[in-house]
Amino acid sequence: MLGKTGTPTQLCRLLGLIGILLSPVLARAEPFELFAVSDLANIFEDGYQCPPPKEAIDVFGIRNEYVSGQCVIEAREDLQEVTVSVSPLTLVGETAHLSKDTITWNFVGSVPLNKNNPHRRESDVLRPAPALFPDYLAEERSLALPAGKYQAVFLTIKIPRDAAAGVYTGTVRVETDKGKKQLPLRLTVYPLMLPDERHLMVTEWYSTRMFSKFHGIDTPYSELFFDMLRVYAENMVEHRQNVFRVDMKSAIVTTQDKTGKLNFDFSRFDRWAEIFWNTGRMDLLETGFLATYGPKRWSSTDIFLQDFAVKKEGTDETVTLPGNEVIPVLMPAFENHLREKGWLDKTVFHIQDESSAHNVMRWREVSDYFHQYAPSLRRIDAIEATHFFDNLEVWVPKLNHLDAWYEIYQKARKQGCELWFYTVGVHMPGSYPNKGIDLPLIENRLLHWLNYRFGLSGFLHWGFNQWRTDDPYTEVDRHLGDGWHVYPKKDGLLNSIRWEQMRNGIQDYEYLWLLEDKIRSMTEPLGERFAMIEPSRRGKEIAAQVVKTATNYIRDPDVLYAVKKQVIEEILDLEKSPRMIVQTNPPEHSTVIKGGSVEVFGWVEPETTITVNGTELPVSPDGLFMEKLTTGSRDAYEIAVTAKSEKGTKTIVRSFQTVYRKEY
Repeated sequence: MLGKTGTPTQLCRLLGLIGILLSPVLARAEPFELFAVSDLANIFEDGYQCPPPKEAIDVFGIRNEYVSGQCVIEAREDLQEVTVSVSPLTLVGETAHLSKDTITWNFVGSVPLNKNNPHRRESDVLRPAPALFPDYLAEERSLALPAGKYQAVFLTIKIPRDAAAGVYTGTVRVETDKGKKQLPLRLTVYPLMLPDERHLMVTEWYSTRMFSKFHGIDTPYSELFFDMLRVYAENMVEHRQNVFRVDMKSAIVTTQDKTGKLNFDFSRFDRWAEIFWNTGRMDLLETGFLATYGPKRWSSTDIFLQDFAVKKEGTDETVTLPGNEVIPVLMPAFENHLREKGWLDKTVFHIQDESSAHNVMRWREVSDYFHQYAPSLRRIDAIEATHFFDNLEVWVPKLNHLDAWYEIYQKARKQGCELWFYTVGVHMPGSYPNKGIDLPLIENRLLHWLNYRFGLSGFLHWGFNQWRTDDPYTEVDRHLGDGWHVYPKKDGLLNSIRWEQMRNGIQDYEYLWLLEDKIRSMTEPLGERFAMIEPSRRGKEIAAQVVKTATNYIRDPDVLYAVKKQVIEEILDLEKSPRMIVQTNPPEHSTVIKGGSVEVFGWVEPETTITVNGTELPVSPDGLFMEKLTTGSRDAYEIAVTAKSEKGTKTIVRSFQTVYRKEY
């Protein structure tokens, strides 16, 4: 009996309305929420611009790769004893699993910024300062959350080398004094292997001067000193850094005997270097810096040789000798020592950092001076000018200068020089990807897509642990955190989310290298007729979807991951029959003239027919095909290349934008 409440339909409508009105109240009754977000999202404690929640942490990768995930705890009431646990990941439909040991998690800690990068637009930074910005991965395993706080949890998964391909599932569980929740975790592992070898040179400059202040190590070259150095080295190689610095001046002990002869003890230098070499993952040693600027420092027009502290043998006396008395003896001895150790070919020597147009001529003189005494030792420097020809083997321009003077730097590379680039926080104007705490995480990662996009072979950055304040957790210096990627603790280091994303970006670079290597392995046996197929071309075309120019790059994590997955799919597709490689001139995604021409060419395995936009092309016995096509009058133009054989059918599409005329 319904009595006077109305018809069943009216009652349902009333109950539905009551449910709608009560739903916010019921939702608020939950003491906390748990949801997934991209690992590239910066999650602020006050929930500022928190991205839309996702129902699961969904990540992918290949064997031997670190992958990241992230979830958020939104406290709607005061919470105590908040803890996180992650289950083993089980392969769907199988008994195989990845143990909990392959997964680590950390609460993300925040640091205060009082100002933003002065060279970035308001739309470039994460939010206006002052504010708390998420950055370090805390080591606490439990914490309290006040109502209204958003707490990010960052996950790191190391995919084992022997992991079976497929989809793995598990859960992330959060427990509090007011209940618990769990979130699905899915990991897709593809049947590829990230190489142990590094194909990009990466250096983050670290300072052992910080050992005393932050690690309590007051004696240089003590056992505690070398133990901490080992902790640093292991952290670096875990993040795919493969270039390290040794302080040549302090690590090489210079003495003078009674006859005035100079002698050099390399034992400290060797032990320092061997700590890094023994990781098995370092490829290059940096040293040098035996010159210095004048009293005006960087703005000085002069560069001088440094003086040396020299101990008199058989006495307690130490004297100071000018560089022109020590360097002519030291440099040949050092070069010979490196040769004996087998390190000469993997050592580079700095003259003086960041030479610019006002002192480059003097820099060249000093560089030649060192080179005459150690002619086999390659020279490297971060530079802010272009006039270094014949005086420098490894050029490292700042990113904004690389962009401005790219043609000149390209000329140096064509003449046999290596070309890297470097960044330096607030001293780099413009919207170039950078590494400050107030910038989107994705910028750290895109630096290495940029490396591949422009064919660069290395990256240099000055700030691994350059903590310029008494407490980097509570005070960020004028570089806005650009000087460090790790945080100090008594017995070691804590990572930052920026450092994790830098590693992810270097791994992304290796994905593109894997694609290049696969194409090279397919074309090299084919001989000179296929020399027009450039192994790196396809990776650069794909990278251009992420980084078009040094200032035109994507900000959307979903786009980045879609392109990364495309790299995987194209590598795997190269193995599927009929096997085929397609390239075009100009490269894909180029802007071409309407009614103009595009060349398409490539290789296909024998006994395969090729059609391009529906027209069959002749294929030579060794698999070569090529044709010139006309773009037509549409705003977009596509080339569809279809290969067909008894083994199957495959179509590859290349896309272009068309215009009536190009603007130069």
